[in-house]
Amino acid sequence: MGLFGKRKEKDLAAIAAGRAKISSADVEQVRFLLTTSKNLMAVKIIRDRTGLDLADAKAVVDEIRYGTFVLPATLPATRPVDRAAGQGPTLADRVRALKANGDLHQATALVVAETGMTDAEAGLFVGALHTR
Repeated sequence: MGLFGKRKEKDLAAIAAGRAKISSADVEQVRFLLTTSKNLMAVKIIRDRTGLDLADAKAVVDEIRYGTFVLPATLPATRPVDRAAGQGPTLADRVRALKANGDLHQATALVVAETGMTDAEAGLFVGALHTR
């Protein structure tokens, strides 16, 4: 059952709390394990770090594999955005902030997640942005 299935709010809060425990070092270790075809070890690491059940840990590993996982700590804290009023940081501003911190992969993953671009297109977008 995916994250948008019939889950209780308590379950969603537990998943969010577990995801918040993942560090950038954990993500890099999982990426390494995935490149060496040690998928079960990658899921085990996520389960150990987060306390998530098997299905949720596998979903996180799949997000890391496909580049859609964004560390919660790297996203700039924002209030809800009302795009009609032109308030709040744009995608470009959030990507610039990540790029300025040296988190190019996270910046690319954010662009892919929010726009549906391919990894190559998102990489070109991130590369074209100038940090202020």
